[in-house]
Amino acid sequence: MVVCSYNQPPVPLSSILTTEIPSMHLFSALATATAIALTLAGTRIVIASEPDARGSAPVALPAGETPAASGDPTDVVVKINGVAIPRAELDRNTLPLLARMGPADSITSDQRKIVEETTTENLIRSELLYQLAKDQNIPDLDRQVDEQFTLIKSRSPSEEEWNDALAKKGITPDGLREQLKRGLMINAFVQNEVVSKIEITDAQLKTLYDEHPEAFSKPESMRASHILIGVDAGAGTEEKENAKQKADEILEKVKSGADFAELAKSESTCPSAQQGGDLGEFGRGQMVAPFENAAFGLESGDVSEVVETQFGYHIIEATDKNPAAVVPFEEVKGRIEKQLKTQQVQQALMAKVEELRATSVIEFPARKP
Repeated sequence: MVVCSYNQPPVPLSSILTTEIPSMHLFSALATATAIALTLAGTRIVIASEPDARGSAPVALPAGETPAASGDPTDVVVKINGVAIPRAELDRNTLPLLARMGPADSITSDQRKIVEETTTENLIRSELLYQLAKDQNIPDLDRQVDEQFTLIKSRSPSEEEWNDALAKKGITPDGLREQLKRGLMINAFVQNEVVSKIEITDAQLKTLYDEHPEAFSKPESMRASHILIGVDAGAGTEEKENAKQKADEILEKVKSGADFAELAKSESTCPSAQQGGDLGEFGRGQMVAPFENAAFGLESGDVSEVVETQFGYHIIEATDKNPAAVVPFEEVKGRIEKQLKTQQVQQALMAKVEELRATSVIEFPARKP
């Protein structure tokens, strides 16, 4: 099958083990202030009650590949100021991550230990944050819990699927309500005790902008249309020659004044033909090399000679060109403010959590001396 010339850049994959503890998709209506709060040194630590912002499906463990939980589910793995976290809670947060790492028999004991230690630390921070937040006065708390619970349940097509979803997450309806309640209290605390007290001035924003111009630079880009006479990868010499000849004939029509967009609609084999060949705006690295080199060598309004790529033969029309530049401060001011505020919320809230931790009693009953 002939495909079009544009080539989407690959999406980088982050390390599962070192960057992310997966959250519970079931709680997708919860607010996400706690996710902001628990980001340290570039490592995203997600507490048990945080929703999956991507909205991805919950992790399914293949039959026969469920990583075995270690220990009695009722064993207490950690106590935070007397609040016990059972092994079942640790497993509920650990198993989905282990499942994403591969088959159970491929996970080493050291890897499992690292994941469990990270998750335990995550649960400690979560509980400390809740202990900071639990005295928040939210007059309509029960109503908000009911609304979120109803919203989450409404996403299940049937009562049976709803019950299955709860069972797979190892939680009861009352347990879910408690998680929602905790999340709302934490969010109220974050808003009242942290966010509301952060002030960011225009001078701070401008200083950040001036000190990091590379962060606000816009690389060279252009907009172009093309006409593609596609050739399958396994085409023979004669078929390629015929396609090249057809492309040459179309180019002559363009040079003679024929409308490029209309020719693209009638002759191009690329899906972009429906838009008159318009490929939209793109930067370097997004197209295959022969196409990119030819396109960026054009000035706005120019039309290329016939360009050969693995997809066939192209005629390219440059419709706009944008040189590399630094985006004006006013255009990115809002984004800078949001990022700076997020950073300050993280730092301030983690400082509060660590301050409480310093005076807390944290015990690990399950650990042997």
